[in-house]
Amino acid sequence: MPKLVDRVEQRREIRSAARRVFARHGIAGTGLTHVAEAAGMGRSSLYHYYPDKAALMRDLVREVMTEEESFFAALVGGEGTPIERAERLARGLAGMFEKWSAVARMLFDFRLRETRGFRPFFRRIRNHLASLIAEGQRLGEMDPQLDPSLGAATLIGTVDGLLLQHLVDPSAFSDPRALEDALALAVRKLLKP
Repeated sequence: MPKLVDRVEQRREIRSAARRVFARHGIAGTGLTHVAEAAGMGRSSLYHYYPDKAALMRDLVREVMTEEESFFAALVGGEGTPIERAERLARGLAGMFEKWSAVARMLFDFRLRETRGFRPFFRRIRNHLASLIAEGQRLGEMDPQLDPSLGAATLIGTVDGLLLQHLVDPSAFSDPRALEDALALAVRKLLKP
């Protein structure tokens, strides 16, 4: 009797293996053979799920962006005043740098290759944050002169810049709590009137 395979679960396991391999070797240094080995399967078996590296990358990046967007939305939403939620977002994002460093190299590589694919993702997270800023402005808690969309883009750019620095030189951020505090303070200073 043939072995029944849960295709959805198998694809998830392949993407998990791909994250590990791409994080170590980058996109250019990784082939499907590497991913197949890490997933514990033969290369020909992998082709039943992903016909080429580009298809695997699209699925993997979609998965990572969905996770990040959900995380972002959860931090922006919820209890607290808009400024408290903005600071919670800053602390939460800074607290994820160690985890993200495992996939950051892959994402930065992919962002450079597929910039258009990232536009909707950045628009959505900018809109989440811009809505929070606009709410804070309506409540008199945030600077009314700050354009919400540009303020959101500035904060996202700051986080991305810090993440890139963390990837290049993790020793610069030896105290994760201090980084969280610094980013939360920067957010407060940017947003407060």
